Amino acid sequence: MPPLALASLLQHSLPWLSPHGRAVVNTLICDNGRVGSIITLCDRLGLRSRYQLGRLLQREGLPPYEELAGWICVFSWMLRADAGVGRGRLRPLAGLTHMDSATSYRLVRRVTGKCWKDLRLAGTTEVVRWFQQRTRRPHVTRSQADVRLSAPDPHPPLPPLEPLGDRRRSRIARLPLSGGPYGIAVHGRDLAYVTRGHAATIECLDLNTGQFTTTIPVGCTPTCVTFDPCGERAYVSVQHLGEIAVIDAHRHIPIQAWRVPGDPFPLVLSPNGRTLFVTTNEDRLFALATQNGHIVGSLALPATSHHLAIHPAGDRLYVATRAAGVVLEVDATRYMVLRTFMLGGWPQGLVVSPDGTTLYVANEHHGLDVIRLGTGTRIARLDSECGAVPLSLSPDHRFLYTGLVHAGEVGVIRRESLTRHGTLAVGGRPGQIAFQRGGNAIISNEAGWVDIVPIGEPRFASLPAPLPMIPAARTAG
Repeated sequence: MPPLALASLLQHSLPWLSPHGRAVVNTLICDNGRVGSIITLCDRLGLRSRYQLGRLLQREGLPPYEELAGWICVFSWMLRADAGVGRGRLRPLAGLTHMDSATSYRLVRRVTGKCWKDLRLAGTTEVVRWFQQRTRRPHVTRSQADVRLSAPDPHPPLPPLEPLGDRRRSRIARLPLSGGPYGIAVHGRDLAYVTRGHAATIECLDLNTGQFTTTIPVGCTPTCVTFDPCGERAYVSVQHLGEIAVIDAHRHIPIQAWRVPGDPFPLVLSPNGRTLFVTTNEDRLFALATQNGHIVGSLALPATSHHLAIHPAGDRLYVATRAAGVVLEVDATRYMVLRTFMLGGWPQGLVVSPDGTTLYVANEHHGLDVIRLGTGTRIARLDSECGAVPLSLSPDHRFLYTGLVHAGEVGVIRRESLTRHGTLAVGGRPGQIAFQRGGNAIISNEAGWVDIVPIGEPRFASLPAPLPMIPAARTAG
């Protein structure tokens, strides 16, 4: 998610921006204006070329790419200086963005026409006014300003894989996939959706053949995805467009887009499929009716949430707030907090036991917390799982899988005894973990691949070195 202070500052400065214009700004904000290259930015936005980006910026009334990126970098330093970081000096601020001091001073002069001392004397509000003078409110309708996104050009197909159902349990598959794969959802035995946050698309994975078959363009920074109970629709949080994309899961095409305030991240559906819960970086939980996408309820949170879980009974929702160090138990119909579990550390992934008696919480700071829901007390803590972020329960309810993102591992824990069963040395940065009906864990990895592992497999015994990060073969959806 983009830093809220800077995103809010520019959103209020440029109220006319369309969702695609905000997506450009928010993507640059996430990297302090330094995404790497204009081609990288186009890939994240789902644009075909730098010329399409140039036309988008012109329609939105924004400066050219290099200048816009420079302004955002300057604003990130200004806000940090206002907060007292580096005592307001540019040299330590530039170091935080891995830029040498000489380059940072030249950047400030090139973008603003003034030196850093002048900016500090003028103040952030005045510098924002200077930036506004470099923009203009476009005289076009919102429909004219929209940009049609398209899937990337097809790439050569990967070598065919044998059907996963015929593999021995010791066989493990690694499927290369570029674009920062993160969110993953599985429907039945055959289909998985994988979000590509840096490619503005979702990839369809055929679990029978182990091949990516279709690319679905959805917009900038798709993050989490979930299927409805019937598998007819999928819902995707598209962060920098501030919307939920609704996908026809039979035809693999977007059919609706529901606006939500802020940048949406985690999603969870009620068991009956009628309500979709989502949190955004405005520190708020929203409930949307899946019949029409209308917001039917909301709740202020103490901090931003990246993980949600629903009780099997469907009456309670659990919300992890990393920065606040707490997990909230929320009434899923009245949208009010019932209990607050003070865990400390950085609560992340959540799993509720099938019988509804126990809540498991991955804690990025100290491991895994176990809460007895009847009494609301913490009954166990596993310190061996430090760095835990995603958390999932296997379909047979025997194993907890937790992604240890800082170690490049996935820990496999026996749920009943809370003992380590083994470690999957996946490398990279494991994203989300889902399960195929019938016995495979599907693990996305932001470093550029998806792993398919039999449930309970304790280690990568036969996995070769990571393959090159190339997009899989696809047909535009």
